[in-house]
Amino acid sequence: MTIHILFLLLTGLALLGTFILPSLIRNQMVSLPIIYVAFGFAVFNLPIDLPLMNPDDARLDRRLMEYITEFIVIISLAATGLKLDRTPSFVNWRAAFYLLGIAMPLTIALVAFLGWWWAGLAPATAILLGAVLSPTDPVLAANVQVGPPNEDEPEDEVRFGLTLEAGLNDGLAFPFVYLAIALVDATSVGDALFTWLWWDVGYRLTVGTLMGLAIGKGLSWIFFRFKKKMAEIRETEIEEGFFVLAAVLLTYSLTEIAEGYGFLAVFVAAVVSRQRESDEETKSSEKESYQAADQVEQAVLGIFLIAFGGIIGTGGLNDLTVPGALLGLALLLVIRPLAGMISFLPSKLPWEEKLAISYFGIRGVGSLYYLAYAHNSEYFPTIDRIWAIVNFTILVSIFLHGISVMPVLSWVDRRMGRPAADD
Repeated sequence: MTIHILFLLLTGLALLGTFILPSLIRNQMVSLPIIYVAFGFAVFNLPIDLPLMNPDDARLDRRLMEYITEFIVIISLAATGLKLDRTPSFVNWRAAFYLLGIAMPLTIALVAFLGWWWAGLAPATAILLGAVLSPTDPVLAANVQVGPPNEDEPEDEVRFGLTLEAGLNDGLAFPFVYLAIALVDATSVGDALFTWLWWDVGYRLTVGTLMGLAIGKGLSWIFFRFKKKMAEIRETEIEEGFFVLAAVLLTYSLTEIAEGYGFLAVFVAAVVSRQRESDEETKSSEKESYQAADQVEQAVLGIFLIAFGGIIGTGGLNDLTVPGALLGLALLLVIRPLAGMISFLPSKLPWEEKLAISYFGIRGVGSLYYLAYAHNSEYFPTIDRIWAIVNFTILVSIFLHGISVMPVLSWVDRRMGRPAADD
């Protein structure tokens, strides 16, 4: 079987599964990512000659991994931003300050320390591991996020907080990836840190935010200005999907050209595009835009997860050591929950909601993108152990959080007096 025929076959199966499976597994203790990964693992372990993907050793596969995960993440960030109904403010978005200002740096520091002290990694490589594993994934965390926009239902703090975190932390984790790159061959740590602070933190975060604001407002104006004209000359309603995809790609690429953080800009632009007076037509357009982004994301995600299952089944864990596996488990079961609970000490949220937000630190596609990006920079030529740790952590997260999401969220909903998710 040639690789392009295999790709077409798996693509067809992934798209068919995206259409059929959600209705079959509704209210079941299994998630779509679990099914896709298990299917990929099984297929690539069949006694037939299939082409393999080996991103930790093969440069072409690693570059392909970077580009595919990059695309999935930016589409997911757009969808995440489009479904947030709350107006941005410190009061409405205070969960982000706790999770991103306290929990994420604390998680990076603890993972980096254990990577150096326990797993025996070099300091810069340990920082890279902490940065790669710090973000809550916007792609695989969809089951613990708020629903589509304009649902006229209150957004509870657990789902809203996790949605907001997933939307912002991919952009805010990037400076720490650059910190690891800056330190790996630095002759002067002081000079490297100074450059990192003003350029990778100050300039790039500022540019990412400002570009997102400007492009989001501009493209939103263009969309609603030309929507009626497009409707008059087209007999179909496909323009929303085309426009959303174009807006995402333009926002990301223009911000990257300006040396800002494209992930941050895409999320900010999506949020800003919704900050306008809402009538019924506007609400309908916002929902259609979200659905278009979500469908593109789900289609590509299914293909990727099958490939990820194949990577796991064909050597993706070969370099995993006992300390590395324990570090991954510690992140999911101890470090992230502990960092989350510490970050919410100033909050008046009920402890049940604090615990749920802290527990669901789902790791996924974003981590693989950051790792492929750092590896392709050639500053880290041999980081096979890092790939194994990240692959293992994502695999455990997919199964652990995928199985527990319904019982945990239903328990929280009942404790808070809300209708449970499975009611």
